[in-house]
Amino acid sequence: MTEIETTHLDIPRATRPNPFNYDNLQFAVRDKAIRDLERDFSKVPLKWLEWLYDTIENKPKEEVEKIIREGLWDTQIKERMSGGVIKDAMKVFSSEAEMKEYDEINKIK
Repeated sequence: MTEIETTHLDIPRATRPNPFNYDNLQFAVRDKAIRDLERDFSKVPLKWLEWLYDTIENKPKEEVEKIIREGLWDTQIKERMSGGVIKDAMKVFSSEAEMKEYDEINKIK
């Protein structure tokens, strides 16, 4: 029987992203906390829970308390356009006349 020759490849292993420089213990605590959040808030996307944990964990305690105390988490971040009709690849029309003009140009019924 002939031997099969194999070559050793140095394939780098996948590594976990670590922008906050967590050590193994901190990752274990984070994973447990996120699992608990996922269980308690099952309709919230996992990435949001991870973002929440990382934000709270890496902000100074005084800043987190200020956000909670002053209700800064409940304010609108930016002005958003309201009203209008969305049509044709998310084009926004501010008036009925503008929408009809667009339909006539593009022969849309």
